[in-house]
Amino acid sequence: MDINLLLSPQETPRANPAPSVKPASAKKPRKPRTSKVNQPSPLVHTTLPPPTLPQNAVVQAQNAAPNSSAMGPAALGVRMSASSTSPSDGVRTSRQPSTPGMDTLADLASMQHHQQTARANAGGLRSAEIYDHSTSSAAILPALQAMSRPTVSSQLRGGSYDMAMTEGPAETASPRRYSTKALSETDLQTVTQLVEYLAANPFSYDSHFQLIKILHQGLSNHSHVHSPASYDLLQDLQSARETMSSRFALGEDLWADWIQDQTLLASSLEDRISVMEICAKAVEEESGSTKLWLAYGQWMLSLYKQAHPHDQRVSGIGTIPARHGWSEEDSMVAREVFSWPQMMDVWKCAEQETRWRINDSHLVWDIWTELLMLELASSPLQEAINDTQYHFINRLQTPHATWDQTFQAYSNFVSRYDNAQYEVTMVTANRLGLNAKQTYSLREIREFEIMRAGDKNDRDAELKAYNDYVDWELSQSRKKHSFKFELANAVYQRATLRFPSNSVLWEGYAMFLVEENTTHRRRDISALQILDKATRHCPWSGSLWSQFLLSAENNNLPFPDIGDIKHKATSTGLLDAGGLEEVLKVSTAWCGFLRRRAFHQDSTDEDMDVAEVGIRSAIEDMDNVGRTKYGTEYQGDPEYRLEKIYIRYLTQSRNWEGARESWKKLILKRGDSYEFWLRFYLWEMNTWSKLVYIETDPNGGGRPFKPTEATKVLQQALRRPNLDWPEKIIEILQHHCEDNEDAEELQSSVAQVWKATRAVQKRRENEAYAAYEKAQAEALQQQQGDQQDPASFEDDSQISSKRKREDADETGFSKRSRPDVAESTETQLEEQHLAAPSILKRDRENATVVVKNLPPETTETRLRQYFRDCGTINSLTLMSEADGRSATASIEFDSKEDVLTAQTKNMKTLDDRAIEVQIGSGSTLYVCNFPPVADETWIREKFKRYGEIVDIRFPSLKFDTHRRFCYVQFKSSSDTKSATELDGEDLGDDLKLVAKLSDPGQKKPREGAMYDGRELYLVNLDRNTTRADIKQAFKRYGHIESVRVLTRVDGTSRGIAYVVFRSKDEAEAALEMNLTTLGNRVLNVSVSTNDKLKRKQNQIITSTSTSQRGTTSPPPHTNGDTHSVASPALPTNLAGQSKFSEIESRTLALLNIPDTVNDARIRALTEPYGELVKVSLRPNHQGAIIEYKNEASVGKASLALEGHEIAPERKIRVGTVSEMNQQKAEYRSDRIAVGAAAKTINAQLQGPAPIRRPGQPGTRRGGKGGLGIKRGGVGLSGSRATKDGEDKDAEMNGTVEGEEKGNAKSNADFKAMFLKKDGV
Repeated sequence: MDINLLLSPQETPRANPAPSVKPASAKKPRKPRTSKVNQPSPLVHTTLPPPTLPQNAVVQAQNAAPNSSAMGPAALGVRMSASSTSPSDGVRTSRQPSTPGMDTLADLASMQHHQQTARANAGGLRSAEIYDHSTSSAAILPALQAMSRPTVSSQLRGGSYDMAMTEGPAETASPRRYSTKALSETDLQTVTQLVEYLAANPFSYDSHFQLIKILHQGLSNHSHVHSPASYDLLQDLQSARETMSSRFALGEDLWADWIQDQTLLASSLEDRISVMEICAKAVEEESGSTKLWLAYGQWMLSLYKQAHPHDQRVSGIGTIPARHGWSEEDSMVAREVFSWPQMMDVWKCAEQETRWRINDSHLVWDIWTELLMLELASSPLQEAINDTQYHFINRLQTPHATWDQTFQAYSNFVSRYDNAQYEVTMVTANRLGLNAKQTYSLREIREFEIMRAGDKNDRDAELKAYNDYVDWELSQSRKKHSFKFELANAVYQRATLRFPSNSVLWEGYAMFLVEENTTHRRRDISALQILDKATRHCPWSGSLWSQFLLSAENNNLPFPDIGDIKHKATSTGLLDAGGLEEVLKVSTAWCGFLRRRAFHQDSTDEDMDVAEVGIRSAIEDMDNVGRTKYGTEYQGDPEYRLEKIYIRYLTQSRNWEGARESWKKLILKRGDSYEFWLRFYLWEMNTWSKLVYIETDPNGGGRPFKPTEATKVLQQALRRPNLDWPEKIIEILQHHCEDNEDAEELQSSVAQVWKATRAVQKRRENEAYAAYEKAQAEALQQQQGDQQDPASFEDDSQISSKRKREDADETGFSKRSRPDVAESTETQLEEQHLAAPSILKRDRENATVVVKNLPPETTETRLRQYFRDCGTINSLTLMSEADGRSATASIEFDSKEDVLTAQTKNMKTLDDRAIEVQIGSGSTLYVCNFPPVADETWIREKFKRYGEIVDIRFPSLKFDTHRRFCYVQFKSSSDTKSATELDGEDLGDDLKLVAKLSDPGQKKPREGAMYDGRELYLVNLDRNTTRADIKQAFKRYGHIESVRVLTRVDGTSRGIAYVVFRSKDEAEAALEMNLTTLGNRVLNVSVSTNDKLKRKQNQIITSTSTSQRGTTSPPPHTNGDTHSVASPALPTNLAGQSKFSEIESRTLALLNIPDTVNDARIRALTEPYGELVKVSLRPNHQGAIIEYKNEASVGKASLALEGHEIAPERKIRVGTVSEMNQQKAEYRSDRIAVGAAAKTINAQLQGPAPIRRPGQPGTRRGGKGGLGIKRGGVGLSGSRATKDGEDKDAEMNGTVEGEEKGNAKSNADFKAMFLKKDGV
């Protein structure tokens, strides 16, 4: 609706802002309210008034009327509250309408149309009328009107709500050609571009800031050579500042530049007074700024020195040189205006406002103290001495950076004025200041981080440092009195000064004050003034304006003043810069205020009318704005906030039907949301509960009526075909009818529920089927894309997979066709379903923190106790620093969320030392394609030059013996990044090292023939079937990439083969060969799966037969030959018995082998002791089976390898295959386990088996063995000792004199043999 229709011709809206004080009203008087704004506040540095000149000081001085007493508090001026009036205004001008209610209607009507007008006029400067005022310096000194400077009006000095915003600035002048020798051509072009851009985008804060900075730099350059007043772009600089000031708060840096420029330009008394006014406005708008207060104080000190040149007390103080040459008349006025009390008042306010800035408050305090000492020296009265002593004691109890210098200054003061009590006084002062010193020391690291970021000009790092500082301050304990409101408030104040346009900081600041006021019951604190400043700095933030409105209501500001706040928020169009959501936030806050005001205990009918008109107008206005901006697609606020406020208003007004109609109007746009229907239903039930007995005839004895309307709402919801959660509505309808309806309606609802349930089930089935078809189509499209781009697979495999074996065996099988691709994450169970998405079970890289600056005596238990409230700790590594003064720990948590919790302990104390907690992401390196024999020592030597290595992790080989990669964790992420320079290093033998930053999020799914479904598994092959026979039988189904036949040690077929096709379809077609005859047997053909038996590693080096195999590792074989080696089933014929006995005599087992050791390392370890036949790795039994070509090599290997340390704290034991098979798989976990979990792990860990001496030849089985003789038949015992073995021993060790060849040797024989060899 149009509000203008409600107004009479005399009540036409006006374009001027609403006044902030109500005129006399004829309405019913309200209950008096106590304003919280005028109450004293501990926010000294945000509420103290900046001293200003008396409004008539110059006139009085010219008339020679005033004396020094005229400069008292009344003359200095007092900051007015938000609801007060200007001193010279008396009361505000009343409007034409006769009642405040009509005033409000007029305001609302103007607000409805103000934004279009503001947008049309947004390009210009603030008009001079806004600055000029009867109390401004321009009115006092008309000559100042000729200057290009902003005059300070009573609005700027007075209530904070009268500052800042204008109705509609005039249009900016058209762009022109800028010219000056003080700027380069590039800068001039930038100025032209900025002016043109601002003409089209007048609300660009950064553009305004950059333009002013460039023009200011030009003035600075010009002033070095010429007079500042001759700067060509001086007027443009002034206009740019005024334009920006009309839309935004300038900020600390721009105010400082402005003061500096005006200081250079000041040449007359009026100019100097103008600089004073600019300084006063600057410190009021940017309260707590040390930089601005210093500039203000230094300027006042300079003016005093110029007005009183004969006062030598201050000749050595101040940084602004005194400039004389005034006329006699100006000198007389200056002596009266720029007096000592006036200057001291400025410095006093500066000291109080900057007191809690612990980093730089000394810059103000030192000068203020020096002036006090000069004043005391001229009049050393006891009262003044006591005041100065209190001044020092108060400072010593305040945390600040230069506490020691303050203590020394106090020492000098006591020595001069109270020397008799010097020792007692200084001891007391030191005791009183201990808490302040400790408070600063806890924050020193925070201050250092801010200073370091500022020195690097890293704005992001500086903002993060401030945010961390604020979070740390707020985390301090209130019970232990560690939290100090003044310090936290000062940090917030410093942060907003440094980042004035960061709305998040301002909002956090306001919420901090609100919490102090409400939760912690500090009633003397209000967020009102901070929100006033916040909206000046960030006028585009709807959140800040809405909080401003709420805070104004909470502080009982008059209605016109709150209306002015809303008008300022929406009149300039700056909210549009933040989007429609920001405008909606302000409208919601305003409408909520109108509704609450309408039903206040002192409200009138007129207040209710105002609320209804205002809320409906806001709804219509938002709808129009949305349609204008987004067109017909605009569907309104998804949360319908304004509509809910209006419904609430109608409900409180007992207009039930009107509220119900409002709900029904929302169905068109919100009818598909179950939440909407649930709210509608709850409203109906709430309304029914209020009316249930009102409309029941008490005399008729009738029963209460049923909630029919609520039932209709649920039934109507079920009829919506696109309702997002119909199941919830069905459930609510069932319970509702059972609780409130009669049997007839209940039975009807049961039928409706049954019908709706079936419809929902059918709908869900259709949705599931559609989702399935969509997924299938996407998968097919992805598969087609992969087939069309085979090169991508090659590239990926080169990066993420391990190096292929150098040579393939005679089967022609290549590793490419197998699923043995490198993994980019930690070991995971390979029985996971291939189609399932990759889920990171353990994300070390992103769940690790690095804790620095730990006390050197810190233990792992102490760290676990300290961080146990942050989450589950998986692993912990503690390292001492090289200097021995501190320690560093790497702690892995269970999730990323735990890491965020652990970061809250950053800079907190552990055993009286502040620790640093940093995220450890980016500190792990993924390394692969290194030599097969490389171990942890090789890796550590390779990477140690890049930094300290925390840990090296190799993968377990229990599920795949071909894995060859590791993870190297460095102490810092920078070291890890440096180590990546080894990526691609040529190691020889066609090996290029891969060293990349580990990123679990980039893990790729397993690839290869088996995972692609292209590999077939053939069982029950005829022993004489060859690769060629298999290829011939299967080639009709498609292109065969490879055929692999598993063989035994002697080269015979094991009846198992693998066939790899080019595509999955070809492999599936070949399944027709299942249960067909090939050779003399019936084949079993199936698709190859990730079977454990395929992952065991046998490395055939040579053979006892005449055919010799290559020296490289062939494809892994199954575990089917384990019994043939370890526990052979002896055949009935003697030939077979002799064969297995002979193999057993040449075989030994290595026990206690870590499951991270590969077959290449085992081969390199055992090959020096004799010619090998086979190396069979058994990581599932913590061992390996070694078969030599002769028995003598077994004995030498047994002697040499017993007790050999193959890994840190892991020594090899030599035993039999049967002993090895009794060992269980290694349980290897670096997770920290406690309680029952720890007991389980300890139960699974088994101790080393006893070492048994080998049996002597000629003795019974199991008897005491001799040196080099293995018990149980493995070694040189009994009939298993062959002639070859004896000859080999004789050849290597010589033959003992008198010994018969082939006779058994005793311990004495071996001793004599070694003595003879040594020449004894």
